[in-house]
Amino acid sequence: MGVDVFFVISGFLITSLILKEIRTGTFSLVTFWERRIRRILPALALVVLATLIAGWFLYFPTDFNFLGKSVVAQTFLSSNFFFWMHTGYFAPDDDTKPLLHTWSLAVEEQFYLLFPLYLLMLAKQRRLSVVRGIAWVAAVSFVLSIAGTYWLPSANFFLLPGRAWELMVGAFLAAIPESKSNNWQLNEGIGLAGAGLILYSVVCYTSATKFPGLAALPPCLGAGLIIFSGGRGRPTLVSRVLTWKPAVFIGLISYSLYLWHWPLLVFSQYSSTQTDMESQSWQYRTGLLLASAGLAAISWKWIETPFRKRLLCARRPQIFSFAAGTTATLVLLGFMVYWKHGMPSRIPDRALTFDDFGSHYAFRNETTVAQAADGQFPDLGPMDAGQSIQVLVWGDSHAMAITPVVDELCRKYSVRGVEATHSSTAPVLDYASHASEYSLQEDSLTFAKSVVDFVAKRRVKTVIIAAEWCCYETPEVVGQKLEATVKALIAAGASVYVIKDVPSPGYYVPRVAALTILHRGDLSRLEVSPADYSAKNHDYEPIFAHVAESGATILDPTKFLLNGNGRYDVIRDDKVLYFDYGHLTVEGSELLTPMFEPVFRSAKG
Repeated sequence: MGVDVFFVISGFLITSLILKEIRTGTFSLVTFWERRIRRILPALALVVLATLIAGWFLYFPTDFNFLGKSVVAQTFLSSNFFFWMHTGYFAPDDDTKPLLHTWSLAVEEQFYLLFPLYLLMLAKQRRLSVVRGIAWVAAVSFVLSIAGTYWLPSANFFLLPGRAWELMVGAFLAAIPESKSNNWQLNEGIGLAGAGLILYSVVCYTSATKFPGLAALPPCLGAGLIIFSGGRGRPTLVSRVLTWKPAVFIGLISYSLYLWHWPLLVFSQYSSTQTDMESQSWQYRTGLLLASAGLAAISWKWIETPFRKRLLCARRPQIFSFAAGTTATLVLLGFMVYWKHGMPSRIPDRALTFDDFGSHYAFRNETTVAQAADGQFPDLGPMDAGQSIQVLVWGDSHAMAITPVVDELCRKYSVRGVEATHSSTAPVLDYASHASEYSLQEDSLTFAKSVVDFVAKRRVKTVIIAAEWCCYETPEVVGQKLEATVKALIAAGASVYVIKDVPSPGYYVPRVAALTILHRGDLSRLEVSPADYSAKNHDYEPIFAHVAESGATILDPTKFLLNGNGRYDVIRDDKVLYFDYGHLTVEGSELLTPMFEPVFRSAKG
């Protein structure tokens, strides 16, 4: 939400400057971009370089490799495209991306590549005024943002078309004629209303809020109202608060603070061996924020200010040469990290081996609704098209994670199988999955029906259903749908096996295990307790009992992960059993072989 407020402010300030220069005939694109370079590049280059150095000491190769690529993307002002392309259910998590926050800077700079040209065009013709021209672009962008929130949420979040209207709100305020008002009560009300809208957004929005779209309107409108009220007469209460010296100082260092705060949070989280990913106390996070403010003050005084006041690179050729040299250096450094695959020689072999288990997965197949309707499911085991399909694995990403052992047993028993899986999509009939934006959501109704129809049409003998059951809301509803699904599959002639979920560590196991090795820690403390598993999954126990009464066989994988200490392993025989927070590695799935053997003997018979 802070990004949206910033976009409004940026649109107002920079448009005010451009329009003033256009009206006086002094505007120059070269001068404009010289100012942008002086404002943006020096502090940014310092933070990016510091991030690369920190990554060298802290990051494992896969994440350091990703950092190298993000440095290159950021340097070319395209980090919003880069992070958009690397979003997804299995994409690297935000706590491994120290340059993630630069997506908003990329959006802003892409906007200012085009917007000055648009203002020049509007100023030179009379059919469309500057105010109307800005309003039209804002309206189109806002409509795209609302639609994109539902149909292309990731692209809408990261890319310029869904964000331009926020900058245009500020630009519109800069373009309209100034109007003074003697009605100070009205101005006070407008300012307080703006502050209230921003405060409402801060307090009421959560990670589940669809954003930007309509949800971005209150903070953007709030920022606009504060700007509008501040220029209409005597200072309002809100403007007096914002001109308070501590607030002004925060404003001065805000750009550097923006640059520094996120890398510090990411690196501190990444280097932690805590198994509770929310383990950082508020005191610790406050300390990080204060450290960010300290670094911001230093870089503002010694980096930002000298460049902006022309104490460094005073002449235009010097600043453009500095920009070219800095860009080339960062691109070269980022590319070297990528080309050397994250430079694994920095890390001891055993820690490197543990971290590498983050890539030990297979059969991550996101079957589409169209593929399901056409019966196009990925094969498991023998791929003889003339052989009848005897086994079907149906479920979400947790079903994908157990598929390697199913494939292995299909080959062992010469049984042909297929996989009907899609992330965050419950394997039940008549249930719209909304576990995350990566689910099929309303389309999951069609998907599930296609799977059951396929089982009936192809006379599939065995259906294995697996899911992260606890992630779906209203267990009672899912339980009823699961029971109905089991009955439908049995009526279609299939034997049905429903798998309870595996214990979920809740932290990124390969990295924490590797860090534990580096710090000479105790690996046994990473184990999952039965109490934690029970607390997370107890709502589904009576559901599994009802499903068993309906004719399904319930399979419990937990007993195969239990160790002699009465806890669930995440590492066994130096093999990491999870490739992330809760999905089994190939090696982890192989521990379930004894659970599946009777299933395949029955299917073969």
